Amino acid sequence: MPQDMLRFADHLYSQEDYAAALHEYRRYIFLADSVGQDIHERIIECLTRLGRYGEAITETENLSDINKRNYTKGLVYFAASDLDSSRIYLNLVDVPYESDARRIMGLGYAYEFRFNEAATYIQLPKNKPAYKKPTIGALLSLFPGGGHFYTGRFGDGLYSLLIVSTAALLSYYYYDHGENLKFGFSLGAAILLYAGNIYGGINAVRNYNYYESEKYLEQIMESTQPRIE
Repeated sequence: MPQDMLRFADHLYSQEDYAAALHEYRRYIFLADSVGQDIHERIIECLTRLGRYGEAITETENLSDINKRNYTKGLVYFAASDLDSSRIYLNLVDVPYESDARRIMGLGYAYEFRFNEAATYIQLPKNKPAYKKPTIGALLSLFPGGGHFYTGRFGDGLYSLLIVSTAALLSYYYYDHGENLKFGFSLGAAILLYAGNIYGGINAVRNYNYYESEKYLEQIMESTQPRIE
């Protein structure tokens, strides 16, 4: 009987066996005389949970409520990390889903570390990230290890200072003793290590800024979560 099949599908869904639940919901649709919108919504959620986003988007066409259809499409695209497409549909959403749609758009901007834009849609924690400047990291790296010291990575800074200084001292030693071949090799190594130190200093600043953004995003996620309804 279709109703028994539906109850079984709901049981599988409650057990988070989304693949089996999806199969049973589709069997129910095939056999039932009429199907409510809630069944299509369950199918969409099962497909989304299974990562079958294209099929989930196609299934949204079965939602008769255009407002709910746009909201659901926005959610599916959000789950698929297609944030631009998600915003297109969420911007079309009206009440009663408007507040949730705005929260999800805000989270999307936060995931992209576009915190100023996120603040238009959601309330953000007060302690925003204090970023460091890659240009300053590069300038400080003219002194070996300076870029790493700037970001608080003292171990990496000391290591850079040690290897660059060692290569420079070796090249000077070989130059002073007239060992031209060894001087050439050691000078080349010193130049490469020095250039790598500057690049490493810039990269250290970028990594520092990225991790600061990650920590701030975690704070946002503690207070704001999207809901799939």
